[in-house]
Amino acid sequence: MLTGFLEYTGRTDILVKLGLRDRPAEGEELSVHFIDVGQGDCTFVMSGGHYMLIDSGEAEQSGKVIRYLKKKEVKKLDCIVVTHPHTDHCGGMADILNAFDCGRFIMPRVDSEYTPTTVYYENMLKAVRNKGLKIEAACDASFTLGKGVVEIITADYHGDNLNNYSALVKIKNGSNSFLVTGDCENEEEELLIKKGADLSAKVLKVGHHGSSTSSSAQMLDAVLPRYAVISCGEGNSYGHPHSVTVSRLRKYADEIYRTDTQGDIVFISDGEGLSIQTKR
Repeated sequence: MLTGFLEYTGRTDILVKLGLRDRPAEGEELSVHFIDVGQGDCTFVMSGGHYMLIDSGEAEQSGKVIRYLKKKEVKKLDCIVVTHPHTDHCGGMADILNAFDCGRFIMPRVDSEYTPTTVYYENMLKAVRNKGLKIEAACDASFTLGKGVVEIITADYHGDNLNNYSALVKIKNGSNSFLVTGDCENEEEELLIKKGADLSAKVLKVGHHGSSTSSSAQMLDAVLPRYAVISCGEGNSYGHPHSVTVSRLRKYADEIYRTDTQGDIVFISDGEGLSIQTKR
């Protein structure tokens, strides 16, 4: 039994040396938390006492997200990014804004005729105003977050599909990189590839909950992910993730993680090594 373990460990070491597998992180410079909010998206990034939240899930999930952040001793979020104004991404954001101070609030500008009129969207705007924040229109830009570099990546999309207004967020820490894609669908993916955006990332938060309308082969060619994360609800009525998307992802990613089966998923980076923890 011990011989088999040593042989396995030896093979693992060789794969690490060849760059075909990540060694475990020996410390934590930055961590990315894909919080299980059911059929929605919520990503939390922390590095050296600095914090960023990307999306919030639906309104009924806000209590879980607030508890999660408080457990991490968050008092103030350096930045909030709403990838696009659908309630499964920003329905709980008003409650989160009311619970925490915030430095910056970033959200894509949507053509006026398609601006949402839901109560959750209006509540979020009211909470932004009450905090004295200004909404920054998402545009190509970068900033630091502790020992990480955050890049906002946008496409010049105009139309009635709110998913394709999604602001993408890329987080880099040393040799580790993470790409959070909101609900970006094939049309936006094509626009991003045509403009020459650097979409490469070790970890991909899969677009639109693993829908067949996202994660095209061309997109995956541009990202070349080693790990993929799908945020979706258990037994959801949309059938997410779609089997055709999972099949495509398996051609690229060594591992596919899912919040509906594994709960919260956390990646810990020390700038070179990478460890992954799942709730179940």
